[in-house]
Amino acid sequence: MEFDNAPQRRLAMSLRQIEVFRAIMIAGSISEAARLLFVAQPSVTRVLQVTEDRLGFPLFERSRGRLHPTPEARRIFEEVESAYAGVQRVDELVQALIEGRSGKLNIVCSPSLGVHLMPHAIARFNRQYPALPIHFEPLTHNNLIPRVLFGKNYLGVSMFDVTHPNLEVEPLSRVPLMCVAPRGRLGKRSSVTLDELKDERWIDYGHETPLGQIVGAAFGGMRRPAPIVEVRSALTACQLVREGVGIALVDPFCIDGTLHDSIDVKPVEPPRMLSVHALYARSEPLSHPAHGFLKVLRAVFEEAYPQR
Repeated sequence: MEFDNAPQRRLAMSLRQIEVFRAIMIAGSISEAARLLFVAQPSVTRVLQVTEDRLGFPLFERSRGRLHPTPEARRIFEEVESAYAGVQRVDELVQALIEGRSGKLNIVCSPSLGVHLMPHAIARFNRQYPALPIHFEPLTHNNLIPRVLFGKNYLGVSMFDVTHPNLEVEPLSRVPLMCVAPRGRLGKRSSVTLDELKDERWIDYGHETPLGQIVGAAFGGMRRPAPIVEVRSALTACQLVREGVGIALVDPFCIDGTLHDSIDVKPVEPPRMLSVHALYARSEPLSHPAHGFLKVLRAVFEEAYPQR
């Protein structure tokens, strides 16, 4: 591919000269143009003189303190106004982007996060940008990653560790796993150890699932109880616990006040933690609204799960 190495031709009129010329055309005099531009009158006079010297022909005829545009000036002004209309459209778009009136925020998250925490963050963000359209969709881990990778401008929020060469991953919070059991099953104890669960009716997750791997890591070298029921999500596990089927380990995001009042919810001792991350494609940096939403989301996490 050949490149033109010829030096770029200097503009016949600089942007500043065009701005001053337009102001004079609109205002009809040097003094009014200076007021329009918020500059001193001699500055406008000097720019106009330099412009006419560079062009080699006058832009205005002077008569009785007024400036009358020449035919050449009128032709130039037509093109200037056309260009300024384009600039105005750019300015309106930029202002809309700043105020969140243009674009769209696409968010996907782990199912448990979509129950309470993410809707709360979205509601708070929506109060700041009420005109910005938002697409929000909870997805399983296997569907969330491809959506962020191959969708257009998607922000993902996952409660599972993610490592991928084409994804940017930012930590948001660390939260403890909770033990949930049918009402009264755990008694008045303030916490439970995993060893105390070995003989309980156990609700587990497929060992190949992200949540199953987290639970497996929590047990470490300890024997993992044989499950009476195997599920794929903490939301399902909680409903089975409420029905009295057994005990499970879950993330805290799926437990609302109503559920908390109908089952036992106890922290595990010592704590077993899981990490929440924001993720987005490296090929598509975050938009201004997405950065704003992440700021809101971090605040919501910090309020709900203060980091020590």
